[in-house]
Amino acid sequence: MSGHASSVSARGDRARHRAFLDGYYGWAEPLYDVTRKPYLLGRDRALARIAARPYVRLVEVGAGTGRNLARLRALRPDATYAAIEPSAPMRRRLAGRCPWAVVHDGFAEDVDYRALFALARPDVILFSYSLSMIQDPARALRHARASLAPGGEVFVVDFGDLHRVPRSMAQLFHRWLDAFHVRPVDRALLAGERARVEEGRWGYYRIARLPPAPQPRVS
Repeated sequence: MSGHASSVSARGDRARHRAFLDGYYGWAEPLYDVTRKPYLLGRDRALARIAARPYVRLVEVGAGTGRNLARLRALRPDATYAAIEPSAPMRRRLAGRCPWAVVHDGFAEDVDYRALFALARPDVILFSYSLSMIQDPARALRHARASLAPGGEVFVVDFGDLHRVPRSMAQLFHRWLDAFHVRPVDRALLAGERARVEEGRWGYYRIARLPPAPQPRVS
């Protein structure tokens, strides 16, 4: 496939994915926080890990209703916050809830993170139950790591593979997730990106911390 054809195909995929997100969150957004609380586990544990480390600039990818950003700002009001959110219904909710955050319409695979902070690199990039819905999670993680400030971290909290429950139960759960275009984060992908991984109960969720990408040596 030529570069032009590949680019056209990628734009088409993005348009379809954006249409799915807008359609889905258009009806789910008003009840999102209430209905997701029982099964988006590990989020507050991840936020506590983030709040315990120093940071000045933080970006959440797929920030949704702004629930996590609001909690982080309550813990660390001295920091600057930004959000990447491709869904129009969620951006409207996010902007109303977090007027102090920079809200950007874009995708994690190629967003310019530095543009969110006047060309400064973020210290923390958070993917909270969003990486499993991103079309190219490997590219999104590589790009996030390459965009971090020195000493920064990428945090991921997302569905695991339920490896500690009967296989039939795990398969049923994964089929249910697949109906919503959700694919649990691959353990091999995290290992390949040098992640430190904390497993939740039953392998239901994972919290991963990834360092900045190695910088090329200057001879």
